[in-house]
Amino acid sequence: MNGNTHSGRGHEHDHAYDGARLGVAAASNTVFAVVQVVVGLAIGSVVVLADAAHQAVDALGLITAFVAVRIARRPASHDWSYGFGKADALGGFVSALLLVGSVAWIVVESIRRLLEPEQVEGAGVIVIGLIAIAVNGAGVVLVGHGHGEHAISLRAARLHLLTDLAGSVVVVLAGVLLVATAASWIDPLASLLVSVAVLWSTWHLIRTAVGVLLDRSPVGMSAPDVHEVLLLHDDVDVVHHVHVRSLGAGRHSASAHVVVHGETTVHRSQEIVDDLSTLVRERLGVEHVTIQIECEHHCGERDQQHDHIGHAH
Repeated sequence: MNGNTHSGRGHEHDHAYDGARLGVAAASNTVFAVVQVVVGLAIGSVVVLADAAHQAVDALGLITAFVAVRIARRPASHDWSYGFGKADALGGFVSALLLVGSVAWIVVESIRRLLEPEQVEGAGVIVIGLIAIAVNGAGVVLVGHGHGEHAISLRAARLHLLTDLAGSVVVVLAGVLLVATAASWIDPLASLLVSVAVLWSTWHLIRTAVGVLLDRSPVGMSAPDVHEVLLLHDDVDVVHHVHVRSLGAGRHSASAHVVVHGETTVHRSQEIVDDLSTLVRERLGVEHVTIQIECEHHCGERDQQHDHIGHAH
């Protein structure tokens, strides 16, 4: 028995609030991406088009995060007994892949522009860059703070906006240099610098999302940590078959087999399970705890069976 506690109403309010902010940010990024494409084509600037691609992928990423937040609100069911918390990690992973795809296109286009330089209007680059800074800055304020700050899909959305904000600053600087020097190579070089920064910041996000999706131990907690906590109980002799994983949305699950010394009653076994579950929740912050009690003489028989099965395969 787990004895888990939930604050469903508070989480539901947080998700609704996060979803509303994501919706506003997605709408503003979509509109501005269209504006950037039109202006970028008009003035022939690859750095503006690169920022437009970022802006478009930002919108897709924000929409992905919005969908993930709404899916994560769905309660657990018979078929989805752990709930939908990992939709958050899936949304973050898809969003990061979209960002990598856009960067690949930008790099190819920038290299082409370096080999075949084209004249770019610097004043137009500066104006569109300043507007981009305002739009992305507002988006960061909307998404980058609040209750959902630690959710992976929200982190993905924030990463999109922050990297695009940095890219917009580079756009303005490139525009200033274009006005001052008229050097055509500044525009594609600035695009390459933005692309490198985006790839660098996206790598950690992909690792985090993949870790959740493939049941890697949550950051700051591992199976040995659970093992040590369970051994603190006076009745526990041996701990084995320890497993920990993230359920998404900041929720974790842990399971273990514990061997207690001597014989014990069903009532006492339940008390031990409750004690151990409370211990793991309080020490490690694990929401779902599953403990299986074993007596000493059964442990020996089970280990022999396990060894036999292992040799057989």
